Amino acid sequence: MQKNRKRNKRPPVLLKNWRLLAAGAAAVIVLVVVFTLVLKKDVPKASTEAGIAYIHKLERTDSTPVEDKIKELKKQERREALENGELDVWQQFSDAAILGDSRAVGFYTYGFVEERRVMANAGATLKNIPDYIPRLQNVNPLVCFLCFGLNDISIGYWDTVDEYIEELDAMIELIRTSVPGIEVYVNSTIPATDPAFEQSDKWRNIPEWNAAIKAHCEENGIHYVDVSATVEEHKDLYDIDGIHMQKAFYEYWAVDMIAEVNDEEENAVE
Repeated sequence: MQKNRKRNKRPPVLLKNWRLLAAGAAAVIVLVVVFTLVLKKDVPKASTEAGIAYIHKLERTDSTPVEDKIKELKKQERREALENGELDVWQQFSDAAILGDSRAVGFYTYGFVEERRVMANAGATLKNIPDYIPRLQNVNPLVCFLCFGLNDISIGYWDTVDEYIEELDAMIELIRTSVPGIEVYVNSTIPATDPAFEQSDKWRNIPEWNAAIKAHCEENGIHYVDVSATVEEHKDLYDIDGIHMQKAFYEYWAVDMIAEVNDEEENAVE
């Protein structure tokens, strides 16, 4: 992420492997087509028609599962690079801002992201975003991550997830108009776990709200960072309150966030 708001067009080094595989596959297909054309007279018509039918079938096939798998492989590469010390994910936040609640506060209290780039408070909800706008304009980041949801559900400002989504859309628009050129990414809400439900039984609805918000974002071209799989993989990194996360979790969370940004940038290049 660059200060002049121009996206980095160079694919990350860690993604070269799958790109080389894709290029190799494309080369093989080209060779097959050329070979077929050269020997056209010797290729049975039925075989040619079968090949064309197969290509058409592939064109009609939903590529979403394949794309999701590729995205997950890329995230896994980054996780491995992080664990091996080959990647400093926090360098990727040099032109980013994080808005959120007490969970987001951890990004700077643990020393990962400079405090001026983390606009968060315990108990904050989407309704606090207007309070953060002056600071956001001062930082003037290229990317903004929203890390809300915990208090939004428990406080009860919104009776339904649909009402909440309307507020979310309004806040995203406010951020975009306040900081021209900014890209907004919505993080899924990290679920609560026991003993947190003793404080609010409403937190049991977090997965349901996440599903609805994710669907809305995907349908409307809003960047969405789904950390559900990461949370599931690192359940041992919950604090004893069942609400907040331990320091070690933030690096995995950050990888998911940056992986989503990089993926969107690569899609824009392609």
